[in-house]
Amino acid sequence: MTLTPGAAERLFPTLATGDAASRLLLASAQSLAIPADQPIFHAGSACRHYVLVVDGSIRVQVIGQGGREAVLYRVLPGQACVLTTCCILSGDPYPAEGFSESPVKALSFTKPIFDRGLEEAPDFRRLVFTNLGQRLAEVICRMEELAFQPIETRLASFLLARAAREPGRPLALTHQEIAVELGTAREVISRHLKLMEKAGLVALGRSNLQIRDPAGLSRLRDGSG
Repeated sequence: MTLTPGAAERLFPTLATGDAASRLLLASAQSLAIPADQPIFHAGSACRHYVLVVDGSIRVQVIGQGGREAVLYRVLPGQACVLTTCCILSGDPYPAEGFSESPVKALSFTKPIFDRGLEEAPDFRRLVFTNLGQRLAEVICRMEELAFQPIETRLASFLLARAAREPGRPLALTHQEIAVELGTAREVISRHLKLMEKAGLVALGRSNLQIRDPAGLSRLRDGSG
């Protein structure tokens, strides 16, 4: 699997059209091809590369006490991983784990090249910190959701967002998968989904569900239901 010609330049125009050092950095980046469902990094592992995603999706998650998983965020095309950026800057090990959700194509920069880029390539430096700032704000919003929003609000929001990506089809989701996305226990998700089914909002199947009342779910998401 190789990078589509021009994909990196299209996603990272700051590097492609920036100062000479940044253009050289982009041209010398190593191309990565990672199959789906592969570990990218583990909690406690050292960070030795800065990676820019060109295609695919990386899921970053934490494992809490009792083995409960919670998704923190995803790294999508045109983005860098917040934790990777923080860890390569600080030298600290990863506090979470990342997995490829689909085949991933990416650009990789070793730490020595990354460090040199920060010193010598203004547009590369600007890309690194702009991406970090934008992504960090998203992570903070995610943490606020996990900490302060009621589970029924987060569940309704998640189902509506997922349905918007897969219109007209049952959502192929297990209760455990939803629990990981929302950072809670499977039993909690099952209980709230049954309440939603009783209220006529959804219809539950085996490893899938169908939204019956999108307007009702929207009211629940907005706190007006």
